[in-house]
Amino acid sequence: MIWNKARECMSRDELAVLQGKRLVELVRYVYDKVEYYRKKMWSIGLEPDDIRGIEDLEKLPFTTREDLIEAYPLGKIAVSGSRIASYQFSNHGDGHAGMETAAGYTQMDMDIWKECMARSISMAGLGEQDVIQVAYSDGLCTEGLGAQYGAEAVGAAVVLSPDCRPAALVARMRRLGVTGMISTPVHLKCLAQMVEERGLRNSLHLKAAICGGESWTEGIREKIQRRLGIRLYGIFGLNELTRLGVACECECQKGMHIQEDFFLAEILDTHMKLVLPGGRGELVFTTLQKKGVPLIRYRTGGITGIYYERCECGRTMARMDRLSHGIDDVVQVRGGSVPVSRIEEALSGLQGIDASYIICIGMEHNVDVVDVCIINMKGEGALPAADVKRLAAGAVAAVIGVEPEVHIAERGKTETFDGILGITDEVFQEALEGRKVTIVDRRRY
Repeated sequence: MIWNKARECMSRDELAVLQGKRLVELVRYVYDKVEYYRKKMWSIGLEPDDIRGIEDLEKLPFTTREDLIEAYPLGKIAVSGSRIASYQFSNHGDGHAGMETAAGYTQMDMDIWKECMARSISMAGLGEQDVIQVAYSDGLCTEGLGAQYGAEAVGAAVVLSPDCRPAALVARMRRLGVTGMISTPVHLKCLAQMVEERGLRNSLHLKAAICGGESWTEGIREKIQRRLGIRLYGIFGLNELTRLGVACECECQKGMHIQEDFFLAEILDTHMKLVLPGGRGELVFTTLQKKGVPLIRYRTGGITGIYYERCECGRTMARMDRLSHGIDDVVQVRGGSVPVSRIEEALSGLQGIDASYIICIGMEHNVDVVDVCIINMKGEGALPAADVKRLAAGAVAAVIGVEPEVHIAERGKTETFDGILGITDEVFQEALEGRKVTIVDRRRY
């Protein structure tokens, strides 16, 4: 099902012409409207007339997350406040703890978001005959807002279910005949677990789900698909661009189609040089039509690859892999760099163990040591504790090259680790509600 064939299936040559035209217009727009970009272009001796098409993209300066934080709140907004329809914010952790960036959306920006979400929902095979449940929590309320707009655009009935427990979600799904879900992978994983344990799968009408807003792995996708008997589609977005909908998987599930008429994507190596098609590098975006906070060559920090071959679904828009990790999602252990996503993949693949993990990295006698804390484990008793420890230790050791010590929290007693490993309540909450693997690097303190 293709929402906008004229755009999603245009030839690559037609797309290049459209992107070039919009890039030229964007550069003139930001030069006239945004002092930050005007000064940056002055500093490198660049004038708007120097940009004549996408072949001149590499002449333009980069934008970073630090630039957006420094410009907070209104330093990069290109229009007057009266033209902003919505302000949305992102908080940043790691080296930017407590900092946030602001994105102002004009009505045109909101319309683009709706269009992108409508395309994404159609990629998952959902449309006007469907009932779509949007289950983003209040903490991700803006993701739910875009999902609602897109579902309404394709003519589907929308069931808004923020902050519902799995039992309440399933009850609504059964009563209302829900056929599609848009949610975080963690939320859907909990729901799938409950459906399997209570034998409710055959009482549901669900046929597809779209997942985004958090990192997840192929192992998690396979578990959810198996437990619910559906297809699960990945979706990508950033607040700085247009939340969810920048890219989404189609029925072929061979990468997420980028909405290239709105977002010009590059893959760059560590020297900020273009990577050949099929290679992996840092994902960089230019917003070709955004009016509120337009961005030129925004460095996302995420690592992925892009493929330009025509997809079997008929779409010609390039496809990107799921972002595996950025510089902040890599841990250093005994001289080696290990993506957190690889640890997640290894632990997700364990048979008979469904749990959340906190991995603590410390140092003893100037040597890195690793502890694995298993919490929120479902279905205890399926495997003896000794076997659980052995399997988890082996999975982690195979990835990081260090044999960890494994601890298992008693059900409802996560304070088991308090004082032993110095894990805070906030870290426990993150592990219980967030990604499958939470890293605590005690060497930083």
